[in-house]
Amino acid sequence: MKQNICTATDSYKLGHHNMYPQGTEIVYSYFEARKGAQYDEVTFFGLQPILKELQGQQVTMESIDAAEELVGFHLGDKKLFYRERWEHILKEHNGRLPVRIKAVPEGMSVPIGNVLMTVENTDPKCFWLTNHLETWLTHVWYASTVATMSKAVKGTLKHFLEETASSDAMLDFMLHDFGMRGVPTMGTAGIGGAGHLIHFKGTDTVVALETAHREYDADYATLGFSVTATEHSVMTAKGREGEAEVIEHLLDTFPTGILSMVSDSYDIYNCVENILGGAFREKILARDGVLVVRPDSGEPVEVVRRLLKIMGERFGFDTNKGGYKLLNPKVRIIWGDGIDHGGIRRILEAMKEDKWAAENIIFGMGGGLLQKVNRDTQRFAFKCSARRENARWFDVYKDPIEGGKASKRGRLKLIRDNDTYKTVAYETAGEDILQSVFENGKVMKLFTFDEVRANALL
Repeated sequence: MKQNICTATDSYKLGHHNMYPQGTEIVYSYFEARKGAQYDEVTFFGLQPILKELQGQQVTMESIDAAEELVGFHLGDKKLFYRERWEHILKEHNGRLPVRIKAVPEGMSVPIGNVLMTVENTDPKCFWLTNHLETWLTHVWYASTVATMSKAVKGTLKHFLEETASSDAMLDFMLHDFGMRGVPTMGTAGIGGAGHLIHFKGTDTVVALETAHREYDADYATLGFSVTATEHSVMTAKGREGEAEVIEHLLDTFPTGILSMVSDSYDIYNCVENILGGAFREKILARDGVLVVRPDSGEPVEVVRRLLKIMGERFGFDTNKGGYKLLNPKVRIIWGDGIDHGGIRRILEAMKEDKWAAENIIFGMGGGLLQKVNRDTQRFAFKCSARRENARWFDVYKDPIEGGKASKRGRLKLIRDNDTYKTVAYETAGEDILQSVFENGKVMKLFTFDEVRANALL
């Protein structure tokens, strides 16, 4: 169902048209991740699908009538609804939104505390529209937060690979998206999962592939990949006594490629030591592919440490030039139960302590990737910083005495300065990195997913 743009805002904003000073012509606002965020930089992503929803005719007489009726009941006075100006947009702009939006290129990572997007009205009679759109546009926080976290985890993985491994060739596949079932909607899974795919190529969130393909023209052939994998309903199909029979069937059915096998339905240590590493050891070593053992319960560090020891004893290992052990290439581990960024770091630190290379393991994040985030994770905020009244610009800002939420003032741009990004006054010399992406109801710039990934490498 298409959202009514007239009511797609916070209730309190519906009456703001009467609150600005007389003579206001333009309201200019910006979007940023404020200092104090969890991560020191933000990967900006997910605005394009929002802008696509906002383009074209948004205002109709039906949407105006419906909004007026709702506001009358909701706020007790339908006069609080600015019908006159919505009808102005319908008549003078054919229902298209008279605003200009500029933003950093999607996929680019920018240090926190910098402007990421600016919004201003282009019709002086619609000065109130800028911040009416705040609620909708701020939704870019979600995909940006997922993309930011995904990049941070990639940095952690790369660090441990550099310290303990012989190669980082598998880095793009070391964090797998398990989050599809944990989010409120398929749409959320789609755009959040696409944010993860900026930095990695492993996912089980199918709708993320569809979202990236639909919204960013992504090529399925290079976008994201998964493997053949079991679940507990498969592993327990013949009960405890039939566990070995199920495993044998799986090994016979999938003699090639990667096969991920959840192994803790009963006793994971017995399964790995006596079934996988005992009865079927030679069959596993003879496979043209890799068997990935997946524990799914227990204290992560303890379980991984014990499994690596057992698997090293049963399947063998080599030692690299750095003195770190690498399991027989026919077997690996994936941890995907209740993991987050901190948990990944703790496992890798324990592995390093035990002299196991980081390339022995990959991770699957579900709730920790797509669900356990909110707008405050990166302290996203949308604030007015300038206002034009009777052809004269005025700075607008706040500066609370408690600190932490002071806002920027004036019209802004983002420039490159000494190998970093810096937010400056719009009049300052330097090329503005912010690009015009939306103007008067039309999307002005469309990014492909390949471009997003390329921007992420900058």
